[in-house]
Parts: sequence; C-alpha cells; structure tokens
Amino acid sequence: MDPAVERLIRRTSLVTAALGVVLSPIPLADELLLLPIYGVLTSRIAKKHELPAGKLPWKPICATAFAGLAARAAINITVSYIPGVAAAANAVSAVALTQFFGRYVDDACAKPGGTRPLSVAEILETLRPKKKATA
Repeated sequence: MDPAVERLIRRTSLVTAALGVVLSPIPLADELLLLPIYGVLTSRIAKKHELPAGKLPWKPICATAFAGLAARAAINITVSYIPGVAAAANAVSAVALTQFFGRYVDDACAKPGGTRPLSVAEILETLRPKKKATA
C-alpha cells in the first residue's frame, strides 16, 4: 500500500474515532456521519491511484460500506447504554472499520474490475480477533 494512502487512512481513522467518542451518547448516530466520511475517503484514495470517480466500482464499495456500518452497529448496540464503555467501543470499532474499509477501497482502486461487495458476515469475520492455534 502506498504510504500516502496509509497516512490518509490513519488520519481518517483518528477523525472517526473522535466522532465515535463524541456521539457515543446517541446510539447509532455516528453511523449516519461515517457514510459520507467513507465516501470522501474513497474519492481521495481513488485520486491517489489516479482513478477518476467515474471509473470507481461504486456499487460494491457502497454495499461494503453499508455492510460494515451494519456490522459495527450490531456490535456497538450491545454496549451503547453503558457510559464510558460506549465511548471506547465506538472509538475502537470506528478505527477498526475505517482501517478495514480503507484497505478494501485501496484494493478496489488497484483492481476495479475484480471488486466484489463484502457481506456483514465476511466483515465481522475479518474484524473479529483470530484465535491462536494451540499445539
């Protein structure tokens, strides 16, 4: 991954984490604001790849963004009414989803013809911590 794209994803992750903390008292409010942020992130990553907006595979990217936000909402709703915990969970899940989504978009921009949407289950599997194999 291009270092400029990595920096862009990292900066966007910080913004989404702050947004998650600030909006944690209002369950699911940050999901509404993350969608346009992900749209801007997608456009900026495409620009780094010198890919015009019209050439982006918008359908699978949008479907994956919606699936990711649905997965995040499902995780966060379980702790949304516990002060402090909700803020931390919102921040962590916002960063994790932004990192995941940024990498997905970077791959989509690298090979736009082969992009497919990811499901909620696939996204949850990707974000879920891997269990260590025991011998």
